[in-house]
Amino acid sequence: MKIKNILIAAFGDTGNEPEAIRQALEAFNYFVTIKYIGRPNDFIDVLNNKLPFCFDCIVLSCHSENGNIIMPVLSNEIYAEGEPKNNFSHKEINSYNNLHEKLIINLGCATGYKEMIAAFAKTDNTYIAPGDYIEGNSALFFTIKFFYEMAHNKKSIYDAFILSQETDQETELFILKLNS
Repeated sequence: MKIKNILIAAFGDTGNEPEAIRQALEAFNYFVTIKYIGRPNDFIDVLNNKLPFCFDCIVLSCHSENGNIIMPVLSNEIYAEGEPKNNFSHKEINSYNNLHEKLIINLGCATGYKEMIAAFAKTDNTYIAPGDYIEGNSALFFTIKFFYEMAHNKKSIYDAFILSQETDQETELFILKLNS
């Protein structure tokens, strides 16, 4: 899988993480864009690949609660008809995921559980996520090191993952599910 175009889906209050990742990855000669997720339908558009940007990889810069991606909360009158009003578990991902043959890196804590892996990987995607609660700077470092290894050292996804995972006890929490 050749990675050149990267979409960062930025959810809520993740600080400067999306911008830091973008700056580093652009320095590695990737083409990067950020999609700010202001409402659940924005994320559904990403999962349905309904964006004007063709991407090979998506980085989910998000928080999670109990392994579920925390979605923006809107006033009831602002939600569109039929728009989900809850956080996204593997069930919502299963319902909306139409991404095919993508690399998906989820930085939300504990989003590497079995059902979430299956939901993201079901359409021949490669999925990387932490299997437990991870310190935010470690997630940022893991992501930058991962792409550095692929760009500068020409490592495969698997080899870049192993090198990035080996950094410390926090980065060891990341799990990889290669596409079938």
